[in-house]
Amino acid sequence: MKTKKMTPVSSLDKELNFKFPKSWAELTQKQLKAVLVFLSTYPATTALVRITCYFANLVIVKKVGNGQFSCRLATHSGVHTIVISSVEVAAMTEALEWVLQPGDTPVILEELYGRKSIDAELHGVDFETYIALDNLYQGYLMSSDENAVCEMANLIYPSNVKDNGDWDRVEDITELQPYELFSICQWFTQVKMLFAKSFPNFFKPVGGSSECSMVDVMNAEILALTGGDITKEDEVLHKDTWRALTYLDAKAKEAEEFRKSMSK
Repeated sequence: MKTKKMTPVSSLDKELNFKFPKSWAELTQKQLKAVLVFLSTYPATTALVRITCYFANLVIVKKVGNGQFSCRLATHSGVHTIVISSVEVAAMTEALEWVLQPGDTPVILEELYGRKSIDAELHGVDFETYIALDNLYQGYLMSSDENAVCEMANLIYPSNVKDNGDWDRVEDITELQPYELFSICQWFTQVKMLFAKSFPNFFKPVGGSSECSMVDVMNAEILALTGGDITKEDEVLHKDTWRALTYLDAKAKEAEEFRKSMSK
């Protein structure tokens, strides 16, 4: 019986100098989709191993004993059959552990069902859209109702915009695949973390166990931006999100400084 010859790992050392991406921002759209599929399909540890193998062009074929695995490795010189240990696999995964945390750099699937996305960091997106997304996101966290994420998807991917600037009216998104749902929730988590870093006074963590509804938060945000003038509400809702949050952050800083001065 003819057996396949194993290629010693040592002879492939130069080709095993894997260059893994170091952050979400480095992923291509194809890579981003693949990572999201793995994360939404498998437990974290299993997903991490599969993601590592994906970037290493490595396929684990079978276990061959003593914590070793027979694998197929695709390199520029061809496909090789090699044996690697579980320790080596674990060492490789360390370089990609960042995928298990959303981080504060928003990345988004730029197209979904033929629709193009809004800006990943919400530049050029009106404040009303951000408030709606935040309400839906918080609603999903509380209820696990996937319809809320579908509504988010319709705001994130508003239409199938063509290259000439025209757009076609399309049916509302009413169902999402698991990786698409995961993608939207992870993306908005990244947005929130970015905003917490960019606007630390306004997005300051609230201590204690008291809770308030998102409607109350939304009304407080609009009130601060309008200065109590209801006639300015429509204008405020159509402001760029980053401009609105910059103003709110400045007002929050002023309020905190005033509070400190009064407590002296």
